[in-house]
Amino acid sequence: MDRHGGTNVIELSGVRIRFGEVAVLRGVSLAVAKGEVHALLGRTGAGKTTLLEVAAGLRRPALGTARLNNADPYLDQDAVRRGVVWREGGLFPGLTVAEVVDTWRRWTLDPVDPGEVLELTGLTTLADEPFERLDDERRRRLDLALALVGRADVLLLDEPMAGLAPQAADRIWQVLRTLSSHGVTILMSTPNANDACRADRFAILDQGHLVTNGNQALASRYVA
Repeated sequence: MDRHGGTNVIELSGVRIRFGEVAVLRGVSLAVAKGEVHALLGRTGAGKTTLLEVAAGLRRPALGTARLNNADPYLDQDAVRRGVVWREGGLFPGLTVAEVVDTWRRWTLDPVDPGEVLELTGLTTLADEPFERLDDERRRRLDLALALVGRADVLLLDEPMAGLAPQAADRIWQVLRTLSSHGVTILMSTPNANDACRADRFAILDQGHLVTNGNQALASRYVA
């Protein structure tokens, strides 16, 4: 059960992934409740992105299972509306913020009203700003906006605060908390112990194993 009285939205059980001879994930199990912000903490190369790919249905585990709302995300892409933000983000030269969102909406079934997406991510006053003029923090907020265009119930975020100054990271956290309060379930990766400790819960990914029930003292040992 989750803190809002519901059930788990994301459930990974015994997930194993190998790249050739290298075992990247070694029987990882993880559950994330509705409306929860759950962080995956680990050094660079720990397998955080691979685990997010499994949860997103972009990679099928060799062994184990992945479930979003009790459905296999690899076999049933329509089981749950999910938004994914990768660390690299998107590049949209020549477009304003509003034009980027409008373009994304054309590729999306039943998209959210653009004004609602811009308001949720704090981009309303930047609607006419050219993409090239956005700093890193605003680009991360735009990435989040695009992930929400399809009415995402689940967000899978690959190091959403990467490269941001502390104040900019704080603003991204404000957006995540707003989304969480609206019932959006968030699983994010981070190499930063402080960010992990700001989540509702966090787990540590180390050499393909997941260390659950992480605490701040333990977290400081597993950073990039």
